[in-house]
This record gives sequence, structure tokens and C-alpha cells, in this order.
Amino acid sequence: MVKGGGKLNGDDLLLLQGLPLDEDLTEEDRDLLKRYSRSFTGSYSHSLDGKGRLVVPQSFRERLGASFCVAPSKDFESIALYSNIAWARLRDRYARLAPLRRELVEFEEQFDAFSFFGQECDAQGRILLPAKIRNHFLGDERDVEITGARDHVRIVAASRGAEQFQRFRENLGGILNVIGQLDTESARTES
Repeated sequence: MVKGGGKLNGDDLLLLQGLPLDEDLTEEDRDLLKRYSRSFTGSYSHSLDGKGRLVVPQSFRERLGASFCVAPSKDFESIALYSNIAWARLRDRYARLAPLRRELVEFEEQFDAFSFFGQECDAQGRILLPAKIRNHFLGDERDVEITGARDHVRIVAASRGAEQFQRFRENLGGILNVIGQLDTESARTES
């Protein structure tokens, strides 16, 4: 399915998205496929080795690039792997906001303290998570959940990931109601 040099062409992307090649796509459809083809999706369970190394799934490595940034997630609840450009965009956003309030300067300083730019996977696809971020966000836990989170990869202790999923399941009815309300409001606004 992949032609020439291991790169996906447009036909391959459509096949991977489950769309038949002969389906007529609008420009909006093509824009959607292009926008979301770079998103991080999926969930994997892995364990840190004794040195604090973690295997990054191949699909995530491809999207991150050869060099990337290990940093806190936006909510400081987990470790995040950002492509260099995703981290730079986020960091620039914080820099523009920081002069507005003292709390934002503190946030920016802590974000920088836990950011490790220019990280790379070894030949086996492993990343050595810096001790500072590993200890703060994972503690002694070795089993982790690695999940796609739109513009970054999220790494969380497996026990915490299970708790978060349980909370999500318990609140799913309310979440679906909110989605339905937002869809209704959006449809009203568009008409």
C-alpha cells in the first residue's frame, strides 16, 4: 500500500482512513483528513526498564520526528512528548501570556523547569525519561499508559490512567449530554 520510499501518498492516506478511493471527497473532507492525519491517537501499555527508559510506539515516533521535547502536559497531570514545533508553539503561547499576570510567569517557569528539548529515541525506539520529570510524574511506578492526545503523546502511570478512565466512564452520560447540547447550539448558530 505504501509506495516509494516509505512515504504515504494521498491514495494511501485515504485507504488508511477507511475511505474507498473512488469516493468523491469535498475540499473540506480533504482538509479534515490532512488536519487529523498528524494527530496522535491510540493507547499502549508499556513498562519502564531499570534505567528509566520507555519504548515509544513506532506510530508515535514517526509523528514526533527524530528529535522532540519531553515536558509536562498542559495540565501538569502527566508527562508529554511534543514534536519540536508543537512544543515551540505552546511555549510561545505561554511567553505571550506570561507578562499579563504573575501566576502565568510562575507557570511558565515551572513548565520550563520540566521541559527537556532535543530528546531522541535510541535504536530500539526507547527514550530515557529525564529523572526529574519521571520522578515527579510517575514516582516509583514502572507500568505506564502511553496515549495519543491530539498534538502530543501522554505518558501516565498505569494506575492513574485506570482511575482516569473509570472517572470518565462514570461521567460519560453527562459528557454525552454536553456534546448533544453543543451540537444543538452549533446547528442553531449555523442556520
